[in-house]
Amino acid sequence: MCCVAGIDIASRKFDYRIIDANGASLSRGSCEMSYGGFQSFLSAVPEDTVFIMESTGRYHKNLCHFLIGKGFSVCVENPMMIKNYVKSTTLRKTKTDSADALSIARYGLANYDKLRREKRVMDDEVRSIARRRQEVAEDIARAKTQLKSDLALAWPEILAVDVLTASMLSFLSSFASPDEVLAAADGDLADALIQEKGRYLSISVEDIKGYAIGSIGVPGYADLVKDSAEKILYLEKRDKALTKALIEHEKKVHEKEMEILQSIPGVGEITAAHFMAEVEDISRFATYQKLIAYMGTDPSIYQSGESYSKGHITKHGNRSLRKYTYIMAQRAIIYSPFFRAYYDKKREQGFSHRKAMVAVMNKLTKIIFILLTRGEMYKEES
Repeated sequence: MCCVAGIDIASRKFDYRIIDANGASLSRGSCEMSYGGFQSFLSAVPEDTVFIMESTGRYHKNLCHFLIGKGFSVCVENPMMIKNYVKSTTLRKTKTDSADALSIARYGLANYDKLRREKRVMDDEVRSIARRRQEVAEDIARAKTQLKSDLALAWPEILAVDVLTASMLSFLSSFASPDEVLAAADGDLADALIQEKGRYLSISVEDIKGYAIGSIGVPGYADLVKDSAEKILYLEKRDKALTKALIEHEKKVHEKEMEILQSIPGVGEITAAHFMAEVEDISRFATYQKLIAYMGTDPSIYQSGESYSKGHITKHGNRSLRKYTYIMAQRAIIYSPFFRAYYDKKREQGFSHRKAMVAVMNKLTKIIFILLTRGEMYKEES
């Protein structure tokens, strides 16, 4: 058995404790979160060491990536698992960085057979890109709602057309109120209506001026309209770049899995990429039930004496995975007769729409688990 190094990470430094197969302490220390600190740490580490650290959100990622790049086995564990382990082994409350590092190392030793290198080098990077893209997509949705709210005050008549196209967003970032439109030359208005690639403009300068004449809009809100329109254009540019990066990375890491997911009707590149970024490696889950629990759509259980009942879904799982599985389930209902029939069946059994959707999500997750485990493409059941 190898040595185990437990690492307790802070923002600027990390403490480590290295123990052997019998739990005896071999070395301890503290290093800076820098290249020099990383190199100093490695000089004190035996070659056959397995590293274990808690997931800290972001602070652990640099050291984790460095160690994996050097060819070491690294396990990033849920802090709650280690906390529960410590509670089960001692009643003493000793809280120091060095003591925490020792507890992490002992947890690693106790669970040595279960700990293996689950993540490939790029997995954590891909998930970070996926999470950032999700944040940007949510920001875009909020900005679009804000733009419509601003227009309802500044220029309510223009809401009769689709104001969220690239041409209209560009126009509104320059001319955001009826007064500005009526005061401008036709040539300037035409220049502001940019032509979208592959699409014809659905609105003309004459149409724009028609919506401006007799408007009840409040000119003072024009600056807010411009701000919202410019924000959406900027965010959509970021979204496009992050989407491209996510898909390119996922094709490198999970090329076969991406193909399998996209063989399911309604599942596209983006949702498939988000799904695999969160799941990482399907072999991490022994059963499809564990994957469902990881997603957080398993029912909560209440049992007391002879009383036994199932409640709402736990929602204790991965929020991002739950979101994109829901999107995939929505699309599958539209494009797959099998999933549509399954949804209809649940509705006929008295399920609400939301409860039926959870059932479809779990059914879809079970099928995905089987397909990814076997390396098979989806075939629609008749």
